[in-house]
Amino acid sequence: MFIKKDLNMKKWILSALTLGSILVTACSDDKSVVGGTTDDAGITAVTDWEVAGVTQKGPFVTGSAVTVQELDGITLKQTGKSFKGSIKSDKGDFAIKDIDLKSQYAILEASGYYRDEITGKKSSGTVMLRALTDLSNRKTVNINLLTHLEYERAMYLVNEKKKSIADAKAQAEEEIFAVFGIEGDFGESEDLDIFKTGDGNAALLAVSVLMQSNVDVAGLTERMGKFSIALAEGGSWDDADTKASIADWACDADLKGTLANVRKNIEDWKYADSVPAFEKYVTNFWWDNYGLGTCDKKRENEIKRNVNKLSTLYNTFFVCEDGRWLIPSDEKSSSSEKATSSSSKKGDPSSSALSSSAGSSSSSLYDPFVRSSSSEPLDTIPPLPSAVDFFDSTYSFMGYTTFGEGKQEVWHITAIKLDSDRDGRDSVASALVKEMERHGFAFEGAILNDSLNDVYDSVSYVYSKTVEDIVYKLSITKWYGAGMMYSSYYTFTVKLVVLKDGFKEVPTTDFSSLVYIREFPEELSFMREYFTTKSRSGYDDDSVMNMWVARHDIDSVRSTMGSFAASPIMEAQARDSMELFKTALLENEFDFVKSDSLGQNANTGDTHVPRYFYEKETSFAKYEVTVFAGVQQYYYFSVQYDYAYGYTMVIRVYYKTKPEYTRRSERE
Repeated sequence: MFIKKDLNMKKWILSALTLGSILVTACSDDKSVVGGTTDDAGITAVTDWEVAGVTQKGPFVTGSAVTVQELDGITLKQTGKSFKGSIKSDKGDFAIKDIDLKSQYAILEASGYYRDEITGKKSSGTVMLRALTDLSNRKTVNINLLTHLEYERAMYLVNEKKKSIADAKAQAEEEIFAVFGIEGDFGESEDLDIFKTGDGNAALLAVSVLMQSNVDVAGLTERMGKFSIALAEGGSWDDADTKASIADWACDADLKGTLANVRKNIEDWKYADSVPAFEKYVTNFWWDNYGLGTCDKKRENEIKRNVNKLSTLYNTFFVCEDGRWLIPSDEKSSSSEKATSSSSKKGDPSSSALSSSAGSSSSSLYDPFVRSSSSEPLDTIPPLPSAVDFFDSTYSFMGYTTFGEGKQEVWHITAIKLDSDRDGRDSVASALVKEMERHGFAFEGAILNDSLNDVYDSVSYVYSKTVEDIVYKLSITKWYGAGMMYSSYYTFTVKLVVLKDGFKEVPTTDFSSLVYIREFPEELSFMREYFTTKSRSGYDDDSVMNMWVARHDIDSVRSTMGSFAASPIMEAQARDSMELFKTALLENEFDFVKSDSLGQNANTGDTHVPRYFYEKETSFAKYEVTVFAGVQQYYYFSVQYDYAYGYTMVIRVYYKTKPEYTRRSERE
């Protein structure tokens, strides 16, 4: 009996201990909160509190409503308890007193009309902005577009990723600025104010201006909603169409000078002693969206084109001039009106940056060919229309095609070969430009590849005129060729397109083949700094593959054939240089696949040459890169050769779908 009773006692003690453990666990679970425990969160009541601040899209107008919503300290859900106030002036300022909350976490909401920074006037409709905040150590909370856009993301990070509110808000703020290409540590969003100086306040104003840009209040509300939803779970806003639309607006406002109106509007409200320098962030946004990059002294007079296919200014040329990307104009403007508006002729490269090497011209029509005196036109070519009767014996008729039952006619013409005489080619082309001006042609712009020109390495210059509903388009394309026995020649071609009865132009070249997809992939742009030379060495329409071979040379020696002896020191330098490229591949999310050996290398005498394979796959394409170091042999003259030390990169791009024809790439 004693033994049995002892066993029962042990069972009871064990049961009690188990129950106690369960109770302890339950109590522990009761203390769990979003982002930690109540002890971790340090939940404290806020009593007899006052909150003040400003509400800004632009500033909310007098009488707009402001509310403080209490949040449960454990779940961060609204309790239903609120404290109401209103905007005291058109500056957007408010103050709410006698606030009592069970925890320091709250949502502030502002709803009403606001002053639009773009128009300077009161908005046509109302918006609602909110801010998630911790009131434990602050009595000033500004409600603005940044606090609003970060709200959903911060709540997601707190609820799903168990981050603290402070960390969640900091991450969300950084991600929002990243969308607009803005970098910097600007402090907490509730402290920012568009009426104060400083980079953080400038960044807030820039985001506010860009989000408003080209839409009304309804459009802004929709845009904010889509932004918040996309950011919440993904941490980014990938709406490329909307970004391009905003960039087009920013470009137009920047180049026309109307961006200055935003600054003037805010100054006219009389609430800011000095408006923060927001323009730099707006400008950088459209520069980055167009793929132009920065414009600094090192890039002065550099020509770039807009590579964003979604932009209305896609393929438009820009020139870097005095720290700004401008659309080149026919004449040098004053310092206050230097840029041609974005509504100017698309792709006009006629700035001083492009024409400085060409000298001056008596022709007012843009002439990129003028260098010296030119020959006068002689007899006309009979097969051509009378409207273009200014071609002389310098030119040769090369072909003729028609489309749409003769409603589109195309003549292909070339200048007679001008051996090793680039200036002679340009002087003849310049004479042609003068004749086009005399016959009423206007410059339309510089283009890469479309139906007006064939596939050459340089741009084409397009001129047009309309006579009795007949459109005449002439494009001039300069090019270079290599002949027998190492000779070269410089010439240009002309394509004449005639459109009748409103006929829509039909492309004269079939660009469906990958042979015309010559853009080096933007996703591999980081490789450009490692190229000494590169060329597209092959394509395959069946496998939708483009192949590039690039070379990075560090040094070279000249020798006669058969007398070359490799330098071990230079070979080691080539391999060391290759290691930098291999590191760059890994840093850009390429995976190392394998390595093998090429075997004997005839140039270097190595017993083997290690070769390394890397891969990367995106939604756009699969990229395969092979890299190996070695000596490249280049022909120099007669029996002399250049031997270049460095490494070779073989790049294969397997597209997921056949890419759209993107005209001709710029010369690298």
